[in-house]
Amino acid sequence: MTDEADQHQATFEQAAVGIAHLDLDGCWLRVNRRLCAILAYAEAEILTKTCLEITYPEDRELEQQDFRRVLTEETEAYSRQKRFVCGDGRVVWVNQTVSLVRDDAGEPDYLLALLSDVIERRESDERLRPLEKQERDHAVVLDTANQVALDVLSRLTGVEALRHIAIAARTLAGARYAALGVARLDGQGLSEFVTVGLTPDEQAQMGHSPEGLGVLGHLLHRREPLRIDSLASHPSSVGFPPRHPSMESFLGVPICRGEAVVGALYLTNKEDGSAFTEADELAVQALGAHAAVAINSLEMLARQRDLMRGLIAAQEDERRAVAYDLHDGLTQYVMASYAHLEAFRRAWAGGKMDRAERELDQGLCYLKDAVAESRRLVNGLRSLVLDDLGLAGALEQHLGEEKERAGWEEAEFVHNVAGRRFDQTLETAVYRVAQEALTNARKHAAASHVRLLLLLAEDGPKGAPRLTLEVRDWGRGFVLEEVASDAVRVGLHSMAERVGLLNGFYQLVTAPGAGTTLRAYFPIPQITPETKKEASHV
Repeated sequence: MTDEADQHQATFEQAAVGIAHLDLDGCWLRVNRRLCAILAYAEAEILTKTCLEITYPEDRELEQQDFRRVLTEETEAYSRQKRFVCGDGRVVWVNQTVSLVRDDAGEPDYLLALLSDVIERRESDERLRPLEKQERDHAVVLDTANQVALDVLSRLTGVEALRHIAIAARTLAGARYAALGVARLDGQGLSEFVTVGLTPDEQAQMGHSPEGLGVLGHLLHRREPLRIDSLASHPSSVGFPPRHPSMESFLGVPICRGEAVVGALYLTNKEDGSAFTEADELAVQALGAHAAVAINSLEMLARQRDLMRGLIAAQEDERRAVAYDLHDGLTQYVMASYAHLEAFRRAWAGGKMDRAERELDQGLCYLKDAVAESRRLVNGLRSLVLDDLGLAGALEQHLGEEKERAGWEEAEFVHNVAGRRFDQTLETAVYRVAQEALTNARKHAAASHVRLLLLLAEDGPKGAPRLTLEVRDWGRGFVLEEVASDAVRVGLHSMAERVGLLNGFYQLVTAPGAGTTLRAYFPIPQITPETKKEASHV
């Protein structure tokens, strides 16, 4: 029994909570060290007092009611938060549980009280709260990253990913309103502006999206976040348009890709009415990399849409060009041949042999021209000679053919790419532009001297390599704005489209009596194993 008593005593004294025995009148009979520490009393001193005596005055009535409920056996125990007046004069909140202990005969013997310090628990909760918020914020960022990835993979409009970023930023910062703005490529204003938090009525009243003036634009020229207690007080503020929702506190976080600012997150009106904090700033910054990915996806989709429009336009121009060539070339030769052969038939039937022979010769001559024109058109649709001879060889052969057809006295070809192969798309584009320019010179320039120039040099932006194509004639020239022929307009537009689709630069210089010069600059794409294979397939 002695060992059990010793263990019981040790448990009583070393417990992490305050433990006390009270008589049925509420006097302290026995207390452990933890209770003395909580209430700031020495053991000898507290044993001279009653529990009710050191209870905070406003809590005494409830304490007496709970005592009576236990003593009248209405309940076996009770628990509540209450206040004690400590030995040092402080008022301390505790969780108190009191239960009735009976003797061997089942009669009430004494009261067992357990006390724990509420302040310690509150301090523990306060320490845990930031950790819990970090965990929630981390979950929001991860969920947003997953959603952005899904949006990018789904390849819809690109705006969906931006909206998910804005929603996450609003959640992390506890903001009433949030927006994500995408900077224009020239850095002057916004090309896209996605908002969350606005009601449909507020959205309708605002009208068109902001252009990136004031504080919105200011943020596109800095890499550090910006916190403002009153948005209207900032020097860059330009105010709000009519019927715009009231906005006070502000947090702006630039979105960077490398050294460039590609957009920004804008948050206004903290939900609890306070100012945005550094913790809000850090939480929103965690979305930066994901926002940059979303903006990059949006820009890629925009470029792809532009490319698709360009391809469609180029295809339509090609179809028109083929139609004009068929009408102005092949169809004319065939119709002329038909007319002369029909005249041959009538002359032969009438016994006019001399005339019949002349008509037959002329008809066969036009048929020969039709065959040559049809070959030219087929070659225009797909240049097999380009595959066989490479860019320089194909251009040299084509220039010779055009010289013979046009009767030019001189046709120069100057180049420094003998034996060089390039990306197949680039070779095709250069060949087609040169082909169209030489065709225009043959049909419209009335020139006797033409020069074709093709040079490879590292004279592009930042010393990047590029191909320069120049087709010049010393013919009659023209006023560009006064071009009347649909065929010529389509041809010029087709050349510009081809150059633009490869991110090149196109220039046309002409004037009446001064001839025409076309220059096109093509950047050299980076060689990859796939493009190398394509370029060396012959």
